[in-house]
Amino acid sequence: MVSAFRTVEKILAGPGSVEQLAEEIKRLGSERTLLVTDKGLKEAGVVDVVCNVMEKAGVKYCIYDRVEPEPEARLVNLAVKVGKDFGASSVVGLGGGSSMDVAKAVAVMITNEGSIEDYFGMEKIRKPGLPVIAVPTTAGTGSEVTSISVLMDPSDGVKKGVVSSFMYAKVAILDPTLTLNLPPRLTALTGLDALVHAIESFTGVNANPITDALNAKAIELIAANIRKAVFSGHDLPARDAMLTASCMAGMAFSNTQNGLDHALALAIGSRYHLPHGLSTAILLPWVMAYNLPANLDKFVRIAHIVRKPIERTDVRGAARVAVDWVKELLEDLNIPFTLSRYGVRKEDFALLAQQALAAKRLIDNNPRRPSEEEVVNLLEEAY
Repeated sequence: MVSAFRTVEKILAGPGSVEQLAEEIKRLGSERTLLVTDKGLKEAGVVDVVCNVMEKAGVKYCIYDRVEPEPEARLVNLAVKVGKDFGASSVVGLGGGSSMDVAKAVAVMITNEGSIEDYFGMEKIRKPGLPVIAVPTTAGTGSEVTSISVLMDPSDGVKKGVVSSFMYAKVAILDPTLTLNLPPRLTALTGLDALVHAIESFTGVNANPITDALNAKAIELIAANIRKAVFSGHDLPARDAMLTASCMAGMAFSNTQNGLDHALALAIGSRYHLPHGLSTAILLPWVMAYNLPANLDKFVRIAHIVRKPIERTDVRGAARVAVDWVKELLEDLNIPFTLSRYGVRKEDFALLAQQALAAKRLIDNNPRRPSEEEVVNLLEEAY
């Protein structure tokens, strides 16, 4: 099978790497940039850190800080006008996945016609966008190295993706000092989202040796560091490792796509307004158990990667250790993994299954091809 691998042109990593932001903006031929972020980071002083770097180097900037969690497409269209009016020739995305997704979408919509809603789907963007520098402040989405922007479609209230090779940032800057003040709960949910990315990409049908290497290391790093990052938030090496893991998983799944977990999480998150990381985390052990028979070897490898003792002799039993490990991790992080705890209603299961199965780019990578009845049964088990 022919496989391809693409990612961003340059990744700067390590404590203090954000100090090179202005240099990178200028290297890309820009001196006027649109900074896309959210009000929370402005209030926390993170935006000021970044702005000071640009001011010292003489880079002119305009701030768009209206990004919200689970952003709607309208935010992109509003930011495009701000960027055009300012005459921006580059875009900086600072924040979690929402800010980086909006930034990437804004960059392509400044150079393409219409509105972002016109481009939901695969490879519909016609022209390259403005160069993007992505600066994550959470370790979870991997959006700094992906070719997708996930937004709420106002026409039906469902989260959808704009996927295009033109969506890749030019530079990703991974500075763990920007993540040190992330609250424990958010640290857990974003870290678990990165774990879901790595597991779905690792076990999916589109996996290849390159993505396997990235995902295996990402799983290993998350297993060794997520508890430290959550319970001892100023552990800089742990924060650095989580940011690296998130990036590696993002590099991988951008080339393979995710699977049934993300398809269901998008449907559930849209309908019940649950944070994306929470939706994916709740579903992870149940989707893994469903997919287990379709890729036993990979699940056994996960158990080995996270250093769980495998006392059972049969392959299925060994693979099941990976599922048990995820349940233990969720319990340690105080994340209940039953849908009933979050108000999900049984009467919605059929609709949620239909919406999940409509996410073809995700379902096509899932190791097991689900039917609507099987998805409903999975939701029943997770209830």
